Amino acid sequence: MKKILAIDDEKSIRLILETSLKQRYSVTTKNDGEEGYYWMITEKIIPDLIICDIQMPNLDGYEFLKRIRNSGFFGDIPIIMLSGEEQSKERVKCYQLKAQDYLTKPFNPVELIELIEKNLHPKIRIKNNSLSNGDKYYYYRLGALDFMPETLDISEYERKIKEKISGYDDF
Repeated sequence: MKKILAIDDEKSIRLILETSLKQRYSVTTKNDGEEGYYWMITEKIIPDLIICDIQMPNLDGYEFLKRIRNSGFFGDIPIIMLSGEEQSKERVKCYQLKAQDYLTKPFNPVELIELIEKNLHPKIRIKNNSLSNGDKYYYYRLGALDFMPETLDISEYERKIKEKISGYDDF
């Protein structure tokens, strides 16, 4: 079961998060960024995703996000920021600090689950075979592609090499 760390100073929001997510995920809730970060360090747990409020005491969401992104251990964890603010500048600041998503409170739990799934199971779209076969294989192995990339046909390359070396008498 995927592990989610949910951080919010409002007990009612923590309860909503835990109740709406516990059927699908293992959810741990914390009161503020400092408590959440301390829990990750002391318990040596790397959650699969973090949901974090912005306005909290002790360590607010922005500072928590900065701390996580600057960490060697936790820097790649997807983070969804929660806020009562709908202003674009708040959203932009979160994205600049490398949050994956931003959701305003009050939120629809179904929308939150969709954001969680999108971040836990990212899919990429390929246009006009813009990825090399090696990259396709890499993303396929990560689970980010739904199909196995086609096998690389090297017969044309072999033919060209044989033509080039057939002119040499040494072979």
